[in-house]
Amino acid sequence: MLGIVEVILLLLGLSNFGLQANPTPPTADTSLQYAMADADVVLHVDAATFVPNNYKALLALETQPQIKASPELLKIVRELVVEVDGGRRIVKSAVGIDVTTDIANATLFAQLAPQGPPSFVAAVRGKFPATSIDKIAALTSQKATKIGGGAMVEPGGDMPAVGLTKDGVLLAGTPKLVRERLADTWRAPARPAGGLLAHAAEVIAQKPVFATAFSLTATTRKMLIDKHGSQKNFLTDLIQRHKAGSFALYPDGVGWTWIDRDKAGLDSMAQMSEGALDLMRAAQIAPRGMAKFALAALESYRGTDKKIDELLKRKADITKIVESYSGDGNFKIKVDKNPATLRLDVRATGKSLSEVLPVGAIVPMAGVVLLGTRMKEEMSAPPPVMVPAPQPGRPAPAGKGAPAPKPAPKPAPAARP
Repeated sequence: MLGIVEVILLLLGLSNFGLQANPTPPTADTSLQYAMADADVVLHVDAATFVPNNYKALLALETQPQIKASPELLKIVRELVVEVDGGRRIVKSAVGIDVTTDIANATLFAQLAPQGPPSFVAAVRGKFPATSIDKIAALTSQKATKIGGGAMVEPGGDMPAVGLTKDGVLLAGTPKLVRERLADTWRAPARPAGGLLAHAAEVIAQKPVFATAFSLTATTRKMLIDKHGSQKNFLTDLIQRHKAGSFALYPDGVGWTWIDRDKAGLDSMAQMSEGALDLMRAAQIAPRGMAKFALAALESYRGTDKKIDELLKRKADITKIVESYSGDGNFKIKVDKNPATLRLDVRATGKSLSEVLPVGAIVPMAGVVLLGTRMKEEMSAPPPVMVPAPQPGRPAPAGKGAPAPKPAPKPAPAARP
């Protein structure tokens, strides 16, 4: 089991992980080529911004001095690398796809259903060999079917159908939707103004790492209201009021959009956004303050515990970790509330995503937990028993912590003549 020192070393080693801007990001036209015209939700991921670089960083993790300094940590890292790389090799051997280099981006479209699972289709772009479908068919004991210039396989059961289009796009989802998109007659659906696909195109054009756009159809809206009851509450109010919305992560921050049906609703969402931004700023500053507080408090226990002493020796490393995984709360904010269109656009930008959405709170929280555990142990320990010192000429009193006085020996009987 890793100790606190090994955790610190591991976090220092993870400083090379992160997000990078994609020099050739996917366009809205390519991402929405195989879209569903009546989708409720669109999810988009640009895998090229984090998968290849972070995989290389994982392979190089065991060569970093701070990792090599701990034999136990080095062993765990090597086991993790072997496990991850082993899974990559198995997938590549089975279907001919390297998940760390061959997948560029993916876009999923889904429509909720009153009964049963939702209808969906995902379009994955990258480098996929033409033999991939045949290999998937062999794994599932099914036969690949040629459709148009592509092919597909339907494993059946709960497994989605998988197809490869003539232009090399991997499709997965509801069989009917995959089959339609493989046909030579397929054309990308229109993106009417104000519709979900137009909204999704706008978000994708901003080059996000991850994005979701949603705009419920009338059927889905009614289904959700019926499911959650007619009584008005926050959730049902949002379902009724919203026209469209989105949320996106970028290499340098986050952003979201909300389009309402009335001004009161727009004002409410603007106020909620202000509250979210305030919390995001506080979440940047709080980890630094908590780390300083915990380290200062732990000084009172120096010399009482080897783990605490090791922790205090690494004050500089802890400070570096917290600063690398958080910011000073001074990220830029742009809020555009348009009462005419009932639209709210929010964008928070920093030098990196971690300066806007911090993960540095994990480290100081560990210090607080350690401090709290130590104090709890001290408070729960039974108080020492005070035994009064015996006075000269008098035996020590009997009681807890002191032996009971022994009775004086009886005199020996006189000898008979």
